[in-house]
Amino acid sequence: MPVTSPFTYQKTLQTSSPVFKTPDLASRDLTPTKLIDFHLLNNSKYPFGVLAGSTKSNLENDVITWNEVGSALVKVTQDLNHLLIDTSTSPVIGIIASCDPLVYFTTLLGIMRAGCVPFAISPRNSAAAIVRLIKSTGCQALYVQFDPTLPSQDFEKISFVEKSSRKQITEVLESGELQHIQLLELPSADMLFPRLIDGSAYTFNSDLPQQLASMVTPNQPDYAVPVMILHSSGTTNFPKPIHINTFTFQGWMNSNRYFQFSWTGEVIAAMVLPAFHVMGINLGLFTILSDGAISGFFRPEIGPHGHSMIKSPNSVNVIEAMRSLGCTVAAFSPMMLAEFASDPSSVEFLKTLKRVGFGGGPLTVEIGNQLIKAGVQLSVMFGSTEVGTIATQFPKRCLGVNWEYFEISSQLTTRLVPHGENLYELVILSSDRHRCSLAHRFDDFAPQTYHTNDLLSKHPTLPLYRIVGRKDDQIILSNSEKTNPGPLEAILAFNPAIKGALMFGRGKPQNGVLIEPGDSYTVDVTDREAVGNYINLIWPSIEEVNRFAPTHSRLTRELILVIDPRVKPLPKTNKGQVARVKTLEMFSDEIEAIYVRDQLSTESGNVIIDSNGEVVWERVLENVREIVKAISSLDLKDEEDFFVEGCDSITAMQIRSKITQLVITTSSKDVTVPQNLVYQHASISRLSAWTFGILSRRKRPNELETQDAQCAPLSSMIKKYSPITTIRTHQTAAPLPVPNKAVVIRLNHSGLKIRESEVSRCRFKLSSVSTERFPARQQKVSATLT
Repeated sequence: MPVTSPFTYQKTLQTSSPVFKTPDLASRDLTPTKLIDFHLLNNSKYPFGVLAGSTKSNLENDVITWNEVGSALVKVTQDLNHLLIDTSTSPVIGIIASCDPLVYFTTLLGIMRAGCVPFAISPRNSAAAIVRLIKSTGCQALYVQFDPTLPSQDFEKISFVEKSSRKQITEVLESGELQHIQLLELPSADMLFPRLIDGSAYTFNSDLPQQLASMVTPNQPDYAVPVMILHSSGTTNFPKPIHINTFTFQGWMNSNRYFQFSWTGEVIAAMVLPAFHVMGINLGLFTILSDGAISGFFRPEIGPHGHSMIKSPNSVNVIEAMRSLGCTVAAFSPMMLAEFASDPSSVEFLKTLKRVGFGGGPLTVEIGNQLIKAGVQLSVMFGSTEVGTIATQFPKRCLGVNWEYFEISSQLTTRLVPHGENLYELVILSSDRHRCSLAHRFDDFAPQTYHTNDLLSKHPTLPLYRIVGRKDDQIILSNSEKTNPGPLEAILAFNPAIKGALMFGRGKPQNGVLIEPGDSYTVDVTDREAVGNYINLIWPSIEEVNRFAPTHSRLTRELILVIDPRVKPLPKTNKGQVARVKTLEMFSDEIEAIYVRDQLSTESGNVIIDSNGEVVWERVLENVREIVKAISSLDLKDEEDFFVEGCDSITAMQIRSKITQLVITTSSKDVTVPQNLVYQHASISRLSAWTFGILSRRKRPNELETQDAQCAPLSSMIKKYSPITTIRTHQTAAPLPVPNKAVVIRLNHSGLKIRESEVSRCRFKLSSVSTERFPARQQKVSATLT
């Protein structure tokens, strides 16, 4: 498919539209109602949005103007009039829907204009979570995606979306805790915008100013009362409501003043992100309200049940819609970006956009680098429901090879609390420009200090930061080493055979990972062979994790816990991410069991004993080789020193742990394994010899207590580092006077037995570099070891 630049369509859209009139966002009297009315009266013919599927020859059929949105708002407010008997209060109206953003945003604005408080509730929440959210906010009415007056037995008359919504709400109501909640049917696109049924052009509503004047107008802003409610993702616990008050709303509306990117007239791919999520609301609605951006929506289509069908975004229909309506800015989940990256045609189109944002999770380095190399203007989008936008959205120029990093918005007052080597927790402080949403009511405006729990790392040379993970996600092992699981889990999540991955290991000597297979890859977890085959399938991703991870965070085969999602699926947040705390609680028994199996498995013990019950040297050696290779990721020869070849203390600890398990599961007697075992026996052959001796109570075959055996490590080191026997001096230097007999200076060691045949020409002297007449004290020798 040929790539068409979106800028041609955007230019046509801009030239055919009036100039956007900017509201006074600096006014302390700014409220959602006043802002909505400003646009309805002053930007009535300016585009609110544009519909995909355009022929690009009849824009008036594609554009949704503010006047048309205003006519739809009137219909929403009429549905809510019966709730506004007491105008001194602002009733909370919830929305539980996964509908088109055009319908969602219009309904949300209608609730605000009616003087009510909209509460955007994710339909991905569990019934128990929804009940808690409704009760904690005093929600009086709930917009749902079905007709509550329709008898439940008439299921054949409703769509799949309506059936799903009815099933979910029935479960919510069966809790018995929400007897007084009122259900309202969420209006469909054809109800709010009836001209879309036949595809005709919109007829301007000249009566809208009078209709607005007759509507209830909320009182002057009460900074203690919320104007909107969102909720957290529920990653660490049940989702909690986040109350957005007037002051916070004003801060959000002014956030773009602190950015260097001009949003006015930009066409945003609003159809991509969930409309109930703060990222979708911020990008698809708030930029419209504050800066005159134009949102791109799917064109509603009428289904067989007479109402608009819900179109779920995917990598195919999104790229087609963006091409159709000429988007210039878009933001995606890392997963969708990865799908685009595998399609050259999609990448070619993404290159034409002014900005391509990503957020909601980490993007793998390989995908990011690929897109940047192709010329895509990639930028991090980072924020939170409590704070709003944290990363500059967007910088004046994309950061190119530094695409993983971002600038912190200058609107925020921040503090970075050290939390390890180049790790900092981001803390947000209140100011006259910005406040966080931390309480139900805002009766006082005392200074705020909000710990985000987000861990950042600084760029080596630029004033930029990179998201590393969450403070509450960190896994602290029993040796106090810390693992940041986010980037490692992201690597695993990009394997199509893996639907979900979560690392564990708090308080344990080593990390493990819980794996949920993809829908087409589920296995019977009671079948060891099937599980082993599945682990073989995903092993390249495990190896990629181990290449990326620090030594102490590497994964081993024994601590991969594969689950069956048909029996017990991983709980997810409304972002689609694995809910960490819930998962760890749900699978706590299985996690403990896998550590017990790892410690007490008899498999290794059995394979080193023959049919006569004798320990076999060759089998011990092979087991030790496998243990060392799996943990160190090095292909070591039997005689090579672990530490000379690059192993560290963490590796030594893990090797000792595995050797201890091997000894305990094989020996019938109590055995004490020295803490410094690996340091004393720092090669595969020596560690195998120790293990064989402990298990068999005898030395390995043909092993004698010779001076040669004890001298082997020293001889090996001498051969490795001293392959020459002469001292080289600079060509122009005078030769060093050498005595008739060679002298080996031996420092602070005694009792080492050396094979006499090797040292018959040497004399030993006990010396110290601190003594006055230390040999060669007055002379300098420059030697090169090759």
